[in-house]
Amino acid sequence: MNQESFTWRGYDEGLPAHRTLQGFLVMDVQYSSRHADELLAGIQTYLQGKREQFDGSGNGYEFECRPEGLYIDCLYEGDPDTPITVEYSTVLQALTEWSQMCKNL
Repeated sequence: MNQESFTWRGYDEGLPAHRTLQGFLVMDVQYSSRHADELLAGIQTYLQGKREQFDGSGNGYEFECRPEGLYIDCLYEGDPDTPITVEYSTVLQALTEWSQMCKNL
């Protein structure tokens, strides 16, 4: 599957949060199942209260775990969909399916 056409169960092209998360996967996680799994583990550790913060930056976006969801902001000006906060259930679903796709390449 081509990265740019990747969608996960529940993906909605009409939702800015979903489009931003898809861009984050394409630009920053890329075809690395290891990176996807590390992000999953970091977010889950944050959600379990085992760490106070989890954040980072990649090629196109920066992210931060916040109580209300995963905050994502584009590193470049002009992205009409960012900054945005994505619900954790959506992020975990997308990262899990992305990791599986990468492992099957």
